[in-house]
Amino acid sequence: MTRPRSLLLLLACLLPLAGCGSSTHHNPPSRMSRTSAAGESQQTAAALFAAAYVRFLDGAGTATALPDATASVQQLAAQAGPIAASRRRGTLVLAQLHHAQGAGASYFIAARDQAHTFYAQITLRQDRRRWVVAALTPPDFVQALAPAGPPAPAPPRGSAAAENAARRFLHGYLPWLYGQAPLQAIQDATSGVLAVLKRHPPRIPPAMRVLHAAVAAIAMQRRGTRWQALPNVSDGRETFELVLTVTQTRGRWLVSRVGTPR
Repeated sequence: MTRPRSLLLLLACLLPLAGCGSSTHHNPPSRMSRTSAAGESQQTAAALFAAAYVRFLDGAGTATALPDATASVQQLAAQAGPIAASRRRGTLVLAQLHHAQGAGASYFIAARDQAHTFYAQITLRQDRRRWVVAALTPPDFVQALAPAGPPAPAPPRGSAAAENAARRFLHGYLPWLYGQAPLQAIQDATSGVLAVLKRHPPRIPPAMRVLHAAVAAIAMQRRGTRWQALPNVSDGRETFELVLTVTQTRGRWLVSRVGTPR
């Protein structure tokens, strides 16, 4: 019986895929697979160091035992030291480890106990086909362990909706300002504000990308039909103030201007 030509062509195409006969063919690993493996080994080295470093900060182990680290990094960790035993509040745990966008082989480390959050940054490099931690920015213990300030005064009457809008804006704006989130993360802002921010993206040095900016307090002031929000922001190293103008637009409170005190 004669088989259709189309069937013969199909079989001819399938035979090489099935590996007919006794011959075998091994393809060398692709460039993509080698790149993926290198990335995984980098992340593994970062994770192993981060876990050991958090234990060291919590008073367990020595700096010389930190894995996959250069001698200078171990020396720097020893000089900065662990958290003083009298200042610890429960067990310190690794809360976050993530890659620093646009900063090469750098990672942010966040460690928390029951009362504090400590931030550090590491940078890795390849050394004889293995990744090692070549740079370390230890936590700022002075700022992280600083006592809380006095309670904020009661907000003015009628300011709650505008203040909530300011806080939602800052929830996306501060990570964007520190290079940790895209512009699309910013909410409750007018199109004009977003356009200005898009034209003037932040220039963040690598040392600042490890910092975590948070709102310490917000003071609200009425300015005619608008509100002015004055948030105090702390990033673990310094505290600064912003000035936000919050305007009601089509029934919504939106941040219409961002500035700093004159």
